Amino acid sequence: MEHPLKNLCKTYRFETIVISNPDTSYSTQKSYVRTAEIYYLGNEKDCFKYQILVVDFNFSNDDNAAGKFLKQISYLFDELELTVDHDGNIMRVDNIGFLRSRWPEIVDRLSNTHKGEAIENYFRQISSLLDNEEDLIEFLGGYNMFGLLFNGLLQPFDSRRKRKSPDGFIEMMTPVKEGDKMVLTISPENLEGTEVDHFGGLLQFKKGHYEEGFTEVKKHNTHLKHSLLWIG
Repeated sequence: MEHPLKNLCKTYRFETIVISNPDTSYSTQKSYVRTAEIYYLGNEKDCFKYQILVVDFNFSNDDNAAGKFLKQISYLFDELELTVDHDGNIMRVDNIGFLRSRWPEIVDRLSNTHKGEAIENYFRQISSLLDNEEDLIEFLGGYNMFGLLFNGLLQPFDSRRKRKSPDGFIEMMTPVKEGDKMVLTISPENLEGTEVDHFGGLLQFKKGHYEEGFTEVKKHNTHLKHSLLWIG
């Protein structure tokens, strides 16, 4: 079966919405939008190679110090080269050396205007990710990064599947055929004992093409919604 992203270029819009204290009068909402072009670079044995170019960032809080800082950090991942399997699981970050060489420049630049233990701790976390490709792959496969695209679900399927969530519960994917569309409903199993109060999601394929999807997670006083939309 041909990989759904196996053509010259596809463009997707990624958005993460973070709602803090959603059930209170002092609730706040932040939005983080990225537009990414996905280029097919060819295949290698049983895997496919892709380049991700993030061509636009639109963060709702990039007019304050925290938002500007996060946006500058995000530029580290605006150019990625990935090897993925037939289902879309990330197997290798092919330009990890390039990321490692860029990171010290970003740290030096941001260190001039951002100080404190919290900032230093953030720098250490990113450095640790870059030192361990397995951890970096897990990070890039998270829903807040590229997990709605390279998530092992790029191929529509006919029977129910399960997979383990990083939050400790089981994600159940249930396919439903609707005309020329295939809709995958994502629901949780065994939320008990985790920090998650609610989880759900939906992925939609049309004629084998992945068009859009979302997941939402509620935990403690935070509500996260991650969405993806094919725009060209």
